[in-house]
Amino acid sequence: MVIAILDFARMEFFCTFADKNMQKHVIKQREAIIEALTLLGGKAKMSQICKLAIEIGDFSGSESLDNTVRNCIYTNPKYFRSSGVKGYWELVSYNEEIAKRDRRIKELEEENCRLRSVKTQDEFVRDLLEGTKKFFKHERQKTVAICQILGQMGQTEASEELDAWIEGKEYKPSVNIHVHGNLNDVHGNKSVNF
Repeated sequence: MVIAILDFARMEFFCTFADKNMQKHVIKQREAIIEALTLLGGKAKMSQICKLAIEIGDFSGSESLDNTVRNCIYTNPKYFRSSGVKGYWELVSYNEEIAKRDRRIKELEEENCRLRSVKTQDEFVRDLLEGTKKFFKHERQKTVAICQILGQMGQTEASEELDAWIEGKEYKPSVNIHVHGNLNDVHGNKSVNF
């Protein structure tokens, strides 16, 4: 029931669209049917196709317009085929477009998985620091260039950490505390001054 209502609403929309936005011009019947199916999303009921194709194309001289549309669909398997759902027909290119879209979705999903496995910049810098410290454990002065590169990359904290390591000092990261408002204890007295 709901599907029938949606199909009817979609058909009415496209018929209204065809009436208002398309001048009825003489095109081949097959092209009118292709255009109708395209407007209907590539797949539709025969009755929807007939109604819209007749609005789009010139079927004058045909005794039975619906039969003319049906005959054109039945005799052009290069362009039209049954969708596998009773009463529905589709453009042959419709399935090709769906398959192409599905392949692209699969490619994008694979790329997404690959990108998720790529380390963030912070993870890379952390690994670089740890690897540098292990590799140059006995030759700390050789890491000065890496320290400079980190500084150029804007990795000030990592550069400072490596610089402290080179000099044999303990590294204490700088802590920035941003306080907004008034810090009072439960009695309203200021308990912390910054």
